Amino acid sequence: MMKRLLGLVFLILLLSTFTSAQADKKASEKKGGGGVEQSLLDMERRWSAASLKSDPAAMQDILADDWSTITAEGKMVTRAQSLENMKKSKLTKSELTEMKVRMINPDTAIVTGVWTGAGTDEKGQKFDTSERWMDVFANQGGKWKCVASESSTIKK
Repeated sequence: MMKRLLGLVFLILLLSTFTSAQADKKASEKKGGGGVEQSLLDMERRWSAASLKSDPAAMQDILADDWSTITAEGKMVTRAQSLENMKKSKLTKSELTEMKVRMINPDTAIVTGVWTGAGTDEKGQKFDTSERWMDVFANQGGKWKCVASESSTIKK
């Protein structure tokens, strides 16, 4: 009887340890321990850094060839136009906050956040703004690419 009781206690401890380890693993994955979500957040950070450096070449691995965006002013801008504008812009600030990833399916994700930027735009006009944005990513041939974007100015 005592051996059975000890065996049962041992089995319960073993199962609880295993269950706890699995829960810890899932929690660390959700907190950005890796995976698709973390990769997409890293891509967003590289995008922000490229904007600050006026470096359109850094965008080659981020934007899909047919990417387009709807700007905060409501204009539709193509990839080529955006990359050309990036060369002409001179940012002094490019910061991301409130970023969240929502997986739609294994090959599609939406990333949202707030961008705060300052500097001069492609026309040489000064700006200091905050925008709420949304980027749609798709897994294209094993590589994640941003396929569409949209942003709206946050009124101060």
